[in-house]
Amino acid sequence: MRLFLTIFCLVISLICNGQDYELNLTIQDQETETALPFVSVQLSPGGASGTTDEKGFLRFDLPPGRYSIRASFTGYADYERTITLNAKRDLVITMESTSATLETVVVTDRDDRLDLSRPQMGVERLTAGELESIPSVLGERDVLRSLQLLPGVTSAGEASNGISVRGGTIDQNLLLLDGAPVFTPTHLFGLFTVFTPDAVGGIDLYRGNIPARFGGRVSSVVDVRSKVPNADSPIIKGGIGLVSSNLSIETPLGKSGKWDVLAAARGGFNDFAFNLIKRLKGTKSRFGDATLKLRFQPGEKDLFTFSGFYSGDFYQVDLLSTFGGVAATSNQYAYLTLNGGLEWVRLLNDSWSLSTRVTNAHFAPELRFPQLDNSLITFTSGIDQQSGRIALGNNESATHALTIGLSADRYTLEPGALDPGASTNVQPTTLVRERGLELVAFVEDEWKVSPRFTVGAGLRYAAYRQLGPAEQRLYGAGQELTESNLESVISIAEGETAATYGGFEPRLGLSYQLTPNTSIKASYARSRQYLQNIYNATTPLPTSRWKVADINVGPQTADLVSLGYSHVTPSGNYAFRLETYYRQLTDLLEYKPGADFFLNPTVETDLLRGEGRAYGVELTASRRTGRITGEVNYAFARVENRVAGNDFSTRINRGEWYPGYFDQPHTFSANLTLDEGKTHELGFNLVIQSNRPYTVPNGFVEINGTDVPLFLERNNDRLPVYHRLDFSWTIHNFRRQKRAWTGDWVFTVYNLYGRDNAYNVFFQPRDANTPALGIFGGSPFAAYRLSIFGAPVLSLAYKFTFKP
Repeated sequence: MRLFLTIFCLVISLICNGQDYELNLTIQDQETETALPFVSVQLSPGGASGTTDEKGFLRFDLPPGRYSIRASFTGYADYERTITLNAKRDLVITMESTSATLETVVVTDRDDRLDLSRPQMGVERLTAGELESIPSVLGERDVLRSLQLLPGVTSAGEASNGISVRGGTIDQNLLLLDGAPVFTPTHLFGLFTVFTPDAVGGIDLYRGNIPARFGGRVSSVVDVRSKVPNADSPIIKGGIGLVSSNLSIETPLGKSGKWDVLAAARGGFNDFAFNLIKRLKGTKSRFGDATLKLRFQPGEKDLFTFSGFYSGDFYQVDLLSTFGGVAATSNQYAYLTLNGGLEWVRLLNDSWSLSTRVTNAHFAPELRFPQLDNSLITFTSGIDQQSGRIALGNNESATHALTIGLSADRYTLEPGALDPGASTNVQPTTLVRERGLELVAFVEDEWKVSPRFTVGAGLRYAAYRQLGPAEQRLYGAGQELTESNLESVISIAEGETAATYGGFEPRLGLSYQLTPNTSIKASYARSRQYLQNIYNATTPLPTSRWKVADINVGPQTADLVSLGYSHVTPSGNYAFRLETYYRQLTDLLEYKPGADFFLNPTVETDLLRGEGRAYGVELTASRRTGRITGEVNYAFARVENRVAGNDFSTRINRGEWYPGYFDQPHTFSANLTLDEGKTHELGFNLVIQSNRPYTVPNGFVEINGTDVPLFLERNNDRLPVYHRLDFSWTIHNFRRQKRAWTGDWVFTVYNLYGRDNAYNVFFQPRDANTPALGIFGGSPFAAYRLSIFGAPVLSLAYKFTFKP
């Protein structure tokens, strides 16, 4: 508690202001090197701004810290750069002449005063520079770990395969990389995200009124963008660590200046580490990911970018020996993601631009069952999604930022196939392929009604079709979906439609500035989800299956209302924000007790449909300038579900409201960075949260002389409080000299004080060699706690940059 109070007081008080330093800017034309007068320059955070004089010169006096510089001038491409100011600095900025900027990466500065006038709510934006400043975990910059420090964003535990946003399930988040969905976003049992660190350019998290161009999920959108290469000379970055190593190169191709490429890769081979822990000797893990980005600009009006992404995982767990009735010496899991995309931006004139994007996402999980006779049984599944979008935008108006567009998404799902290999004890099984098509028209506009009042309005219409060939299973009207009530199966031919859904999804955001430093906001958004991941655990496994909407499993629909208050101090150094929200969810999917989705051809018979609600309050206090920077967040949030069927078999908890799987009422998080300027940077992450619910037996019944647990309620108890402190120490290039090779050492400790957080509590026959949490009377069963990282996890990495 003393440690907690110390860190809390450090972040809140933010006592180290330090002295101001000069930042002198000289701005020139890139080709002629002549001075550019009257260039508009803005710094964030802090909101400092100015205009260059007739000699292209501008001076700022600023406290030490990390700043984003943005320069704009009519007839020139916008310039953006992030710097660390810890001494007097003189910078020469060169700007490229063009009719308008063609850069496709959205500038995601965190100027809190600019956010006051924006009508979006629940939006968090992180640049690559800000990811670098957040304390790392095991020496890695990590997208999802960084997001988990934000209010309303939590994880199911160290081994969770994703995030929960405002209590939503993991599959209710649309996770995009350069416009293509990523269906499994983590490596190494959920410890790392799959995005190649040196290739990440920026992140937008939308958890409020999501822009109309996004859809298909009811909780949030995480829009990750890789860097668009634009280097004048080769830049090589890399890192060598105990957990993973990485290498990237950004370079122009040829001398024309029209082609640029970014290639980055990372790999981790961790089998040796698990062999050091007795109970994990049979555990294996290795992973890799790679990102490729090509940029081609043939002229001033066109820009083409190609994105490619690969991610692969393999791990083996000996703690489980059976799955879905298939016995094995171990369980081996493998994941493969292979995405690609092409985008073309065309400037029609000084005001209008046309962007076209096509993407393909391929995800193929696999579960392998090695047998004693050295044969191998494999379970495979997969999903392919092809997407296309065309949008016409006008961002030059002083009062409107209008975008109109069309998009299409086509899903092809392989629910599962079991290949027995050489085994004669298992029958081969292949489930019927599923297909879906989603056609969308959208329009969105940000209208500055007055200097104080801004409206962000959007309208999205989605028309969904389940495509043939497919099986349409018809059950008795008003009856429970069971195999005994199945009346007929209709075969839908290729090219025909098996089911249709659709409707309007309005989005609205309002922002009113009470004063130049204070604003209030309100928003509303409706979203529908036609593609869902079905599993009866807190995190998906390779055997969990994606499901398109059909006549028996409809789309989920969410309505979200939010209110907010924001204040930034006149200096711009401190920002405070409060948001409250309420989300209503219909057609929520739940599962029946004992549900088994493994190779189940009639998966709807193990599903129940209900409703959900989520509500909460989120508070944030932050400081982004000075030697000590950081953010403190607190969230009160509740998530409740209700499944009120007609009888006992279709009701959960007697048809009453019960806690959802990510109902974590209280969450406190803080990140603190102490920048010593020349050589050292210290970082701390602190997380304290109510842990998620789990189910305990209501009693025991005797069956054939054996006491068996009786489960009558769901999520009727809660895991112990979760808390963890992480520490990172970065040692920069010692002399801070301008040289070709610079390097940093990064030392990190995950779970600094070794908190043995519970990942799950399960019930099994008593084991005299394993301490039990509880023993129930004369029952042969006992409760046991599973922890993933019950001790500090240390790592050391070396990061380098080479600019020959």
